[in-house]
Amino acid sequence: MSAGTILGALAQLVILGAVGWGVGNLILARCSDAPEERGTAERALAAVGGAIAFSVAAMLLHIVTGGAVFGVPGVVPVLGALCLYATRSHLTIGPVPWGRVFVAALVLLALYQLPALEGGSSLRTGDPPWHLGWTEQLLAGDPVPTGPAPEFGRNAYPWGLHAVMATAVRLVPGSTPVVALEMLHLLLIAALPLAAACLARRVRPDAGWAAAVACSLIGGFGWISAKGADFVTSPSQARHGADLVVASPNSVYELFPPGLPRELGLVMLGIAGWLIAESLTSERRNRWAAAGASVGLVGVLSVPLFVSGLLWMTLGVLAVPKGRRLAWFATAAVSALAVFALWAGPVASNAVTHGGFVNITPQLGVEWPLPVALASWGLLLPLAAIGFALAWRSPRARLVAGFVVASGGLLLLAVLRGRMDWALAGNATLLHQGRMWPPAHLLGAALAGVALVWLFGVLSRRHRALGSGAIALVLLVGAASPVLASRGLADIIERGAGGFVYADDDLAPGSFLRRTAAYFGPSDIVEVQGNDELGFLLFQLSGTKLATFDDPRLVGNELRIRYADLAAAYDRTMASGGFEADYMILPAPDGAYSRALVRGSFDGRDWILIQLST
Repeated sequence: MSAGTILGALAQLVILGAVGWGVGNLILARCSDAPEERGTAERALAAVGGAIAFSVAAMLLHIVTGGAVFGVPGVVPVLGALCLYATRSHLTIGPVPWGRVFVAALVLLALYQLPALEGGSSLRTGDPPWHLGWTEQLLAGDPVPTGPAPEFGRNAYPWGLHAVMATAVRLVPGSTPVVALEMLHLLLIAALPLAAACLARRVRPDAGWAAAVACSLIGGFGWISAKGADFVTSPSQARHGADLVVASPNSVYELFPPGLPRELGLVMLGIAGWLIAESLTSERRNRWAAAGASVGLVGVLSVPLFVSGLLWMTLGVLAVPKGRRLAWFATAAVSALAVFALWAGPVASNAVTHGGFVNITPQLGVEWPLPVALASWGLLLPLAAIGFALAWRSPRARLVAGFVVASGGLLLLAVLRGRMDWALAGNATLLHQGRMWPPAHLLGAALAGVALVWLFGVLSRRHRALGSGAIALVLLVGAASPVLASRGLADIIERGAGGFVYADDDLAPGSFLRRTAAYFGPSDIVEVQGNDELGFLLFQLSGTKLATFDDPRLVGNELRIRYADLAAAYDRTMASGGFEADYMILPAPDGAYSRALVRGSFDGRDWILIQLST
């Protein structure tokens, strides 16, 4: 990882965080009933929500202006500066326990960021390539990202993450979506434990730090069978049950790279849970609306997590005083659906117009048997159970325990979907276990933090050293798995295995790939002869369209068009000879070639770029 990438990611994090701090804390000030609800942890978490809200607002302006906000480099910095000026009175930080913050940051970075620093990049193949290309299309001036398919491309993926990435890129001139994904990983390392802390503080005000530790340090017992440093990037190749797997039901492993929309949506879901819990006893409708809008923001990041948010919100009605239950729910629900409809409305319209959805997932991720999944939580499981019991006894905290019941119900429904093989109109991932475990783990970590503080209190009453020793032993045992996984991931990234290929020389600044990508934009169509990997990398780095592409996992609709009629039209065009390309990339012939715009090496071969039309 170059110094420029590190500095760019830090600059994005600081500037986007400053804008988010102003926006988030302005909303808190307008909606808060009591100053004590705005502790440092809550204000920091509100900054993440504020950054997401600012990015979504920028995206709406981008759509309305036909692509000018992200497409013109100076617009977002101006919007950011205006926002900072308007919220300048809300940028104060307040008291911070800097010693503990420094130690926590050092531990988290050593575990979850150091492997990427050693290996060169936190990015890997899978979903991130699509998000890179879609973000490049926003930056090139497309009103909404459409994907790599010419003519028939219509993106049905929530654009919330792409809006955040595009906002971060424009706020720091000279940075790129690749840098934005590096920044996102840093953000998640801090924000996920913070979300668990704020939920735990709704149960017990002194449980925040313990919950953050439980969320980020307590893994399973896979290290016992691994007998050394290990980490598995593909769940289908798991060697230790559900432990030490990047998509484990124990979401401590989601703090490892790469950062995905699901994780950012999980942070937003934590924010929504906190705001729902704090709005229940308020008589202020703007506070109810803020809670609902936060659920809607979850939806523009991740639809499955939006389902969790809706269920949490629905469950919250039971804790609202009877006289205003209907008003609270109507206000929150309308706000949630209105925000969600900003993305979902056009998608639903396209689905009706273009024949509905088709399944574009080659293979669903591994769904673990419940005993195996829960076993991956290790010490977190009994701690979460104790915390659940403590929360259930307290009327003030019972809603958080109720969130656990709601998420448990969704998990059981996901298990039933798997056994009954429900297709859900081509959206089987909507109730896939991989989307249901992260909220359950976030809540489990919050309640485990409550249990740790309670356990420390009980044992310390006997002898203070006993309480301290017991907690230290829990953390020592619980952290063994993430520590060994960290060392295992560092080895994977250094070898360029498991899809961690973005530190390769072929993707370095000045490489043939980078120089070629500079020629393209979303309005261009390029044909790459004999190397689909090169073609898809060009989409990632420029947002260009691909005249040809073959995904060996798919038969037809290789570029994963989401709507049935458009997918069929794409297949017919490909069957009749494909799309007419503006540019072609082909193996370099011997000797000079006067028509070559760019010449260079990729994957051990020499290539040239030529223009086919003007």
